[in-house]
This record gives sequence, C-alpha cells and structure tokens, in this order.
Amino acid sequence: MQVRRLTSFDISPSIQSEIDILTGNSFFASYDFIRLWKYMSGTAVHWIVEENDNIVAVLPSVEFGISKLKRIQALPDGCYSSIYTNNNIDSEKYKEELLQAIASSGYVKIFIYDFYNSVSNAEGYDVLKCQTTLIDVSSPNWQPPDKKLQSEIRKAERENVIVEKFHYEKHFDKFISLMHQTEKRHNRKPKYSDIFFKTFAELAENDERIIWNWCEHDGHAVSSHINFIEQNQIINWQVYFNKKFSSLKANQKMLFDLAQTARFHNKRYLNLGASPIETPTLIEYKNKWGGEIKEYVCYVHKTMLGKIF
Repeated sequence: MQVRRLTSFDISPSIQSEIDILTGNSFFASYDFIRLWKYMSGTAVHWIVEENDNIVAVLPSVEFGISKLKRIQALPDGCYSSIYTNNNIDSEKYKEELLQAIASSGYVKIFIYDFYNSVSNAEGYDVLKCQTTLIDVSSPNWQPPDKKLQSEIRKAERENVIVEKFHYEKHFDKFISLMHQTEKRHNRKPKYSDIFFKTFAELAENDERIIWNWCEHDGHAVSSHINFIEQNQIINWQVYFNKKFSSLKANQKMLFDLAQTARFHNKRYLNLGASPIETPTLIEYKNKWGGEIKEYVCYVHKTMLGKIF
C-alpha cells in the first residue's frame, strides 16, 4: 500500500479515470472545480492510496501557502470533501493510512470538512463542529412555513420578478459590479478575485451541476445566486444583491424557485450553506424556510507553528 500526493502535473488520463470512478458525479470532487482555486493562490491536490497499482482511496483537496506555512483544506469556503473509496473491507484501513500520511506531511494546518461522514477514526486530529441548514423540498406542494416569507414570495411574483440563468456575455460585467458593491456594503474586501469568477462563469456555461441564477430590474443588477448540485442536494453557495431593490423580494423568489429546480433534478434537499455558530440572525432566517440544522464535523490538525499563525 502506498499513499501519494498528486498535483495536476502528476495526473494522467488513466489516473484521472480511476479517480472519477471513485468520486462519481461529485461536483466538489471534480478537477474542474478544485483547479479554480489556483486563481485564489491555491493548488489542486489529490491525496491517493494505491494498492496493487490501483487507486483505492482519494481525498480531493486544495493547498494554500508556501514552504513551512503550507496548509490544506478539503474543501475551502463552505464546500465539502470526502475520502472516496470503493467500499471494500479494507476501506477503513485506507482512510486511516491516508489521514496519517497527510498529518505527517508537513502541513501547518489541515482542515477536512467531512459532511458525508466518510471518516470514522481520525487519530491525532481535533474535531471542529460545523452546521448548515437542510430543507426537504421533495414535496411538490412545498413552501416555506413562515407566513411572512410566503407573502414576500407572492409579492415578488406580483412585481413580475424574473429569475433567469446567468450568461457570461450578457451578465458578467454587471455581476462584477454587484459583487464589489455587496462587499463594500459589508465593509470588507472581495473574497474572490475577478479572474476567479471569470473562470468560474466560463465553467458554468458547460457544467450543468452549476446553477447560477440572475435577477435584474430595468437593466440594473438586483441579485445573483450561485448554487451547486452535489449528490442529493442543491447548495446555495454565494449570494450577492443590491439592497436598493430589497422591496422586490428577489432573494426570496430565487430561493423558492431553487427548491423547484431541486425537485426537477430529483434532489431531495435545498442546502442553505454553511452557518457559522456565531451568526444567530443568519441561522434564524434560514430556519424560517423550514429546514433542519445539519451538523457535521471538520477534522483539524495543526502543528505548533500552525497554532501560532
């Protein structure tokens, strides 16, 4: 048994084919997604376990930093990863070997967001509790239980709020302005670069697992919702909106429409995205949609240097 770290330079078409078999149709595990982080100074990395010249386990991840300050995340910014295996009798052994190899490889910080409970034994790692809100939208008659939300959705419909698919050529410049405007309103620098979103928008044109919804009014950008299809759910990942048009209730309309999209794709859950425990107002708003708190864990390993920086 051998554990290896692979970058894009190490992955041949045959290796990529083996990885794809293990990871299935996961968008988060796809190379096209994790390579995007190079535009945020990240490096797409696959940690793999091989036995008898076959890949038997893989953890898609992203590295940041350099030299003695290098860290790894699986995955960044509210996205998840798993240790994917072929579920044979040795799967637990492969997972344990992989985790120990990563822990001893020199990273100052390791974060593995294990939403799907792929890890049962992470010796030497600390456990960080995380949560999100999952809404079961499988019923064709689903609507949020909160009466005020129902009223706001009806208002958006009366105002003829139109939600359309985001198109790069038509919407990108307006989106960049909207994104910067939203971040400025929150008194923070943009988290993602313009080139990150440019490349992401190009990917969205060809990957149906990205559902990027757009709304504007009289030629002005109102709201942008970036969503992912991931396994049995649709994840509401990034939202940017123009507060001047809050009376239109476009965000409420866009989430309601997204629930319908989930049913169209035979996905049971609408995931409203990671909810930091210290943001009770955000959690309260999400709960109005009728969801339940989904708790999961992040496995964390830090060296002494990593605890300082």
